[in-house]
This record gives sequence, C-alpha cells and structure tokens, in this order.
Amino acid sequence: MVLGAEADVTASPVEFSPTSDDVRNIVGSIDDYYFGYEDRYRTVYENGAELWESEEPNASLLQLMRERPEIFSQRIIDLGCGEGRDSLYLLSQGHEVVSVDVSHSALSRARERATAANLDASGFMERDIIYLRGFEEGSFDLAMNMGCLHMLVDDAQRAGHISRVFDILRPGGHFVVDHCASEWGKGFFSIPDYEEVAADLVPGRVIPRKIRVADGEKNIGLEVLPYAEREGDALVEEIRRHGRTARSGTR
Repeated sequence: MVLGAEADVTASPVEFSPTSDDVRNIVGSIDDYYFGYEDRYRTVYENGAELWESEEPNASLLQLMRERPEIFSQRIIDLGCGEGRDSLYLLSQGHEVVSVDVSHSALSRARERATAANLDASGFMERDIIYLRGFEEGSFDLAMNMGCLHMLVDDAQRAGHISRVFDILRPGGHFVVDHCASEWGKGFFSIPDYEEVAADLVPGRVIPRKIRVADGEKNIGLEVLPYAEREGDALVEEIRRHGRTARSGTR
C-alpha cells in the first residue's frame, strides 16, 4: 500500500501536544505495553537468539521496490525499525535512511549489524513512533511503517502517529504501510502451528514462540502483546482521516 502526502492538502492533522519528554509518562496507563517490545527483544536475546526477526528484508518491501522504485530515490525514515532488517537492506543499496524504534536492545543489535556490514550505523535512533520528536516538518520523502502500526491499539495513539508522519513528510512524499488485516500471527516464523494456538492469541496469554539459536531452534514462552487488525479499505480510511490526504495503490 502506498499513500501519498500531496501538496494541495486542506484537512488539518489531529492535534497532539505532549508536555513531557518522558515517553513513559506520556503513554501512561499502557506504559508496560508500549515498551513490551523492548522486553520481548531482551528476553529473546537472553534465551540465546541472535535475532528475533529474519535477517532478510520484508517481502512486501522488495515487491514495492520492484514496482515503485522511484519513491525510494530520496530521504527515507523507517518507523519501528526493530533490528533493522529493512533499513539495513536499504542502506546496502545506497539509500539514505533514518531508522527509529523504542527498543534500545533491538537498536543496539541493528547498529552492530550495520557496523559488521560496513554500513553507517548513525541513523538508528531511539524515538517513540507516536510523537517522533526531533524531526522537522517536511524532513522526509518516504516514511515506511512495515508492521509497526499494528502494535498500536489505542485509537488516539494511532491517530497521533499518522498525523505526525504526515507532518514530517514533504508535500508529495509517500507513506508506505504494511499492516495485518486479519489472523494476526499466521505465517509468523515464531508461530509455526498457528491453527493450534490461534484461540490463545489473546493479549496477556503466554504461548510458546519459536526462536533461532546457535545450535538450531527452541521454544520459549512469551506473552501475547496487544495488536490491531485493519482490512485494506478501513486502513486507508483511517490514514485518510488522520493524515492529510491518501492515495491507495498496490504492493
């Protein structure tokens, strides 16, 4: 899905004015959830995994680069980059990328991987994706959210994120979103037996998740974190409502 931030925008973005630099205080009642992915990465590493995610870039990113190479020609921000699978690939292809995530453990692993590959690690920054502090309006030509928006389940936080993305995009820039439509967890490497655990994919429950370790694979118990699902039209409408304008396409 490719969403354009056109220059002739008339709708106003949703207003969000945080009063503290402490993201944990801002998030408030769902503080533990918001930082749940930091706990997830740390737990996975402590159990012997080198990576939680695949080393390879998302298939949807590769498809989009084949079909719409022109939108990758200038400055890119990777929102919720995790261990950097997409950012590292883009860097290896010579693109200018800033990569943000709330998990310092994942970012440390991303920087290590960048350094090992002789890539610039300076663009990996610890930032919350809702408020995206420190970025001026019109800073980027392409914003990518490759599976991070689904971790935001609060409507106001989703609205804040979308609004901020359109703030930091230049007029005519693009917002690329890869979002779970339904059956969250199906096809995940870490959930090979989806049908057996589908009924237990309820936030707060602990289920076995497969991880890659040095001598193969093993299962560890991990809590299911809250997640959102959006069908294509509903997602486009949500972005249209909280952004400035939207143009849907194929990916």
